Amino acid sequence: MWTYVIIGVVVVLAVLLCVALAIASSPFENYKQKFDKVNQMPNSMRLNTLEYVDEINKAYFGGKLRVAQTSEYDDHYSGGVVALSSQTMYSNSLASLAIVSHELGHARQDATGDTLKKHFRMRRAGRVCGLFFMPLLIIGAVLSILGVFNILPSVITLTIGLVCMGLSLLIFLFAIVLKYKEIKIERQASDYAMDFLKDVLNTKELKACKELLNSARLTYWASLIRTMLSWTRLTPKDTMFK
Repeated sequence: MWTYVIIGVVVVLAVLLCVALAIASSPFENYKQKFDKVNQMPNSMRLNTLEYVDEINKAYFGGKLRVAQTSEYDDHYSGGVVALSSQTMYSNSLASLAIVSHELGHARQDATGDTLKKHFRMRRAGRVCGLFFMPLLIIGAVLSILGVFNILPSVITLTIGLVCMGLSLLIFLFAIVLKYKEIKIERQASDYAMDFLKDVLNTKELKACKELLNSARLTYWASLIRTMLSWTRLTPKDTMFK
């Protein structure tokens, strides 16, 4: 009986691993395809992005936000500034409106609480911790092996080795927690984006924008899974702390 139980568990784990690997690899290509499609759809109001940002800025932020230009594919929000590429800034496509609405969603998060600031501080701390992940893991593994085979005083060496490996595990778990929190932050920003877009788009256009934002959020789930499976070498390498 136990043989069948073990076989069943192995099969389930194998299926889950295959699903996880599929999620980790496909969302980026899917998002690109979705973006290219939605980027060819002009909005029915014929608003360009700058006009739209100006309207939302006045309506929701009292005109306090500033707009800056950035390089292509680097649209973002930071400290009261909505940075847009020229490709986004002067476009009237639904994709551009969805992207800038998402960044305005981050601006709303920034204006209504300190969740965004806390996350940025934790991410900076994570980058520092991340520098010690691999050294601690290697040192811990080496000392543990030396302790197990009594090449060095076993108890002390093994203890130090296990402590180092434990610290590297904590750093790894910290990275996973941060990525999960980032997914929640991105989800809220997209919800705020849809609130903004309801003022200017019709039902069909809203659906297209929502599908694009959902597709973008899946890339964060893929990043989380890549981090969780990075030790297996089965997924493309992903940065622990971006």
